[in-house]
Amino acid sequence: MTDGPHVAPHAQDAPLPVARRVLRPLGYLLVGLVWTALALVVLALGPGILLWAALDGGLELAPLLAGPASDPGEAVALLLAVPLLVVLWGAGVLGVLPAATWPLAALSFVYVARSFDPRRAHEPLSATRRVGPGAATGVPTAFSVALSLQPVHGTRTTDLLMRWYVTGWQPEVRQVVAMLPAGAAWLLAFAGIAQDVPVAARVALLVAAAALAAWSAVLARRAWRRRFHDAPVLGDVPVSALDPAQRRARLAAARARRGTRTRPGR
Repeated sequence: MTDGPHVAPHAQDAPLPVARRVLRPLGYLLVGLVWTALALVVLALGPGILLWAALDGGLELAPLLAGPASDPGEAVALLLAVPLLVVLWGAGVLGVLPAATWPLAALSFVYVARSFDPRRAHEPLSATRRVGPGAATGVPTAFSVALSLQPVHGTRTTDLLMRWYVTGWQPEVRQVVAMLPAGAAWLLAFAGIAQDVPVAARVALLVAAAALAAWSAVLARRAWRRRFHDAPVLGDVPVSALDPAQRRARLAAARARRGTRTRPGR
């Protein structure tokens, strides 16, 4: 008696080739290290500069202000540069760029660990979602933008990381505005660290910087809650960044819209 015909397992259930399973953690590790390096560069541009200046103890404002003090043109340029610096450092270096780098590094390392899980041997660990032109952080393009390293299966950890992810790559205006006081705080702290500033003025500058940083933290927390907790359905946020209740709300809304489109007219 012979056995019946052997039925091959479904392609989706078949384990990935051995070579791919071996290389997959190495690939995610390399990607994670690249994003970690970028995150460290961003960190160096923000708090890193202040920490270096404070530890070095040689920062002085007089050489930086000598030109503007003697040249009206340079003085005007300085006055124009200050608000620009506040915007770039607050919204960019302290706001969007950190959220656009370290979550991808963390997600990559999560996938490194998942690569060794036999239960995930037959499936991809991450996916890429494409968004329209101008819908993601970066240089404006005429084409869609790929947002990669998004988890195929979400957990509490990846859900939290994805919220930071979209904060960096698809920030809302209120989240960007919330970081502007932090940019002013960075500038005041830079001046407060300078050794040629009178002690009383340094204390006042550092206290003001701390107050602005705290204000920015409050605004950022409020913007975070409005985006990820208060809104019942988040159409511009990937499903992997939503909690279970928000996923159910989005699914219910999608079913309601589909029912409205298919309901025959009266």
